[in-house]
Amino acid sequence: MTAATSPVVTRDTILITHANPEDNTFAIWLASRLTMSGYKVWLDVRTLRGGQDFWRIIDEQLRDHAIKQIVLVSEHISKSGVQKELAMGDARGKKLGDSDFMIPIRLSNVPHGEFPPELIRRNSYDAFPNWAAVLQPLLETLADANVPRGPHFGDRILSDLIVAQEAGRLAVKEQPETLLSNWFELSGKLPTLRLFASAGTASQFESWQKSTGIPLIQHSGLAGTFCDPATFGKAGHNAPSITSRFVIPFNDLVSGSDIDPFPNRNDSRKAAVNLLRQHWDATMKRKGLVPFEYASGQTGWFFPDGLADGAVKLTLPNGQKINRYVSGKFKEKRWHLCLIAQPRHWPRPMLRVHANVALSLDGKTPLPGDQTQKLRMRLTKSWWNNRWRDLLMAGMGWLAEGKSEISLASGDETLSVSAYPLTFDLAVSYDAKERRPDEESATGEIELSDEIDEMNGDGESALEAEDL
Repeated sequence: MTAATSPVVTRDTILITHANPEDNTFAIWLASRLTMSGYKVWLDVRTLRGGQDFWRIIDEQLRDHAIKQIVLVSEHISKSGVQKELAMGDARGKKLGDSDFMIPIRLSNVPHGEFPPELIRRNSYDAFPNWAAVLQPLLETLADANVPRGPHFGDRILSDLIVAQEAGRLAVKEQPETLLSNWFELSGKLPTLRLFASAGTASQFESWQKSTGIPLIQHSGLAGTFCDPATFGKAGHNAPSITSRFVIPFNDLVSGSDIDPFPNRNDSRKAAVNLLRQHWDATMKRKGLVPFEYASGQTGWFFPDGLADGAVKLTLPNGQKINRYVSGKFKEKRWHLCLIAQPRHWPRPMLRVHANVALSLDGKTPLPGDQTQKLRMRLTKSWWNNRWRDLLMAGMGWLAEGKSEISLASGDETLSVSAYPLTFDLAVSYDAKERRPDEESATGEIELSDEIDEMNGDGESALEAEDL
C-alpha cells in the first residue's frame, strides 16, 4: 500500500491587497507592470468571479501560493476587507518566518505613523505623488528576495490594461471646458489693517476689546482691525480714547514690505489670515449659520433647518441653474450643508471654501463630529463632484442674498468676497458616461440605496458599524 503524498506547494505569486474600488486603478497599473517584468500576480479585481467564496480563495492564495504580499496604503486602508487581508497576511508571514513578507506602498499622503499595526514597523515605498517612482526599488526588492519570474504570466491583465487605456483615450473629448474652483476671491478694495493704542491701562484696554464684538488682533500692546476707525472707536462698553499708530495696506501685510510693528513677513501674514477668518466667522454667525467642529479640528458653519426657505434656486454667471436643498431628512436624523472656509493670500487674496455635511437630531444642534464621521461618509457616498459643486454654489449664493458678493464687513469698511469662484479653462473635456442612482428625494430626504454599496464593493454600511 502506497502512503498518500502531500501536494507540492509552489510559492511563486505576488498578492496585491488594496481597497476595492477606490484603489483599483493603481492596483491594475502595478499588476500590469509586475506582469510585464515576468512576475506572477494575483489581483482580486480581475481574478475573482461572481458567486465565488472570495475569502476562501484569498486564504488559499496566501496559504499555498503567495511569496510576497504588496499592500497599497491610502486613506481607504481602514476598510474592513483590507484590514482582514492584512491580518491574514501578517499571520502567514510569521508562519513562513519571513519578516519581509508584506511590502507596503503608499498611494496618498498618509503619515507613516497612521499605518495599520501590521505595517507600522515596515519600510514602505512611495508611489505618491509619482507612481513610476516606486517601480525600480520594488523590482530590486523582489529580485533580492529571489521571487520567481517567468515570461508569460498574466496575459489577461495586459489585455485589460490595453482596453482600459483605449477607453480612457476615447473618454477625452477635443472640446473646451470651463472648470469651477472652490477659490472665492476677495472683491473690491482690499482691507487695510489699522493698529490702535490707548491712553488707559492695559487691563482696561483689553477688557474693552473683548466687549467690541469686532474682529481684531492684539500685538505689542496694540489692537489691530480691518474695521473702519469710527465704528471701531464707538464699539463695546466704556470705549477708551484710542489713537491710530500704524496703517498697513493688505498687500503690504502679505508681501512683507513696510510692516512695522511686525518683526517679519510670517507674523504679518498670520495677522491677515487671522482677521479674515474672524470676519468670515462673524458673518456666518450674523446670517444665522451654526458652528460645527469636525474630528479633524476644523470648524465649519452649517445651515440649520428653516434658515433657507425651501430649496435654494439661482442662476450662475455661466448660465447654470442651481436648485438644491441645504438641509433635509436622513432616517431619524437631519443632514445639513456645512461650509468650511480657509483664508489664503496666494496666488491672490481669497477664501478657499469647500462643502461638507453635519448631522443633527433636532435640525439645529449638531451631533459631535468625531462620533458621526462614518455615518456622514456613508450618507455622502453617492454624492459626486457635480452635487458638491451645486451645494457649494447654493450655500454661497444664499449668503450673497442675490448679489454678486458676500459682505464680510464689521462696520463701514469695504470687505467682501465674491459669491462666484475663480474658473479655469481647459482645452479638452471628459465624457463621463457612468451614472449613479440619486438617493435624494424631491424634498431633500436622503433614502439610502443598497445599489450604492454594491457599486462601491462594500457590503457593510457605515450605518451598521455605528448606529447613533
